[in-house]
Amino acid sequence: WWLIIIAIVAGISGFKKWVKTEQGNLLWDEKKLGFPIVGVLFEQIALSRFTRNFAMMLSAGMPITHALAIAAEASGNKFIGKRIVGMKMGIERGDSLLRTARSTEIFTPLVLQMMSVGEETGAVDTLLNEVADFYDEEADYSLSRLSEAIEPILIVAMGGIVLVLALGVFLPIWDLGQAAMGRG
Repeated sequence: WWLIIIAIVAGISGFKKWVKTEQGNLLWDEKKLGFPIVGVLFEQIALSRFTRNFAMMLSAGMPITHALAIAAEASGNKFIGKRIVGMKMGIERGDSLLRTARSTEIFTPLVLQMMSVGEETGAVDTLLNEVADFYDEEADYSLSRLSEAIEPILIVAMGGIVLVLALGVFLPIWDLGQAAMGRG
């Protein structure tokens, strides 16, 4: 039993050290986005952070390339941040915001459409704030779905715990009854 505990502690500490490396952090953030149920939530939260920070910096008058670089760090996800830095490089090459955003493959068609309208009207910051609000609402909806998905799992787990406790109480009583009857 003590070898199992040592292996678990070593595995956890090794994982934490790996995640602190640049490559490990990037790969872990990419894997988090692929988790069932919560991966979508992680993506929505990161994109909400990015769009809100990007919109604030654009409305403050910061150049778009600097704003993208800073907002990439503020997203809280290295994988999404790397894609956003790719957007920055595309804009430096002369591509439009819409084209570079489409090439990242992290934005929904609705968001891409809002970016397109924002570029045409010159109100990218205003529309990105609306996109951030959209992602916030989607994250709230995903959180409510998450709680609905966890509820049956918790009920089954509680049922299992109650079953183990009941068997722990009743099995000795049944064994005692069988021994008293001479069958045991």
